[in-house]
Amino acid sequence: MIERKQPRHLAAILGYTALVVGLPIVVLGLLPANEYKVWGGGGIDCDGPGLVLFLGLLGLAIYGAGAVLNGRQFRKPLWLLVAGICVLVCLALMPNIADALREQRLNELAAETCG
Repeated sequence: MIERKQPRHLAAILGYTALVVGLPIVVLGLLPANEYKVWGGGGIDCDGPGLVLFLGLLGLAIYGAGAVLNGRQFRKPLWLLVAGICVLVCLALMPNIADALREQRLNELAAETCG
């Protein structure tokens, strides 16, 4: 019986480790898509929001999977708490991903500016 619980325990540790390792990815995914607009200017960011979009989608995938996998066992309070935190992180990432997509479209329309 003890050996049977060990793989589940190992999987839980790996899952929580993935969430902790994914936290810097989420922080980088929450960076502004256009730095100039944050500073008060209206310029086009020629670097583009690609990195912010990529990291935001990656963080959304990691924490979305964490929400689904931990939300399946909603009767256990710790897993429910972890699922709730994952959902909150996903909700924080969604507006930034939408903003990065919007900035990507604006950059494509002004392609001659960034040459």
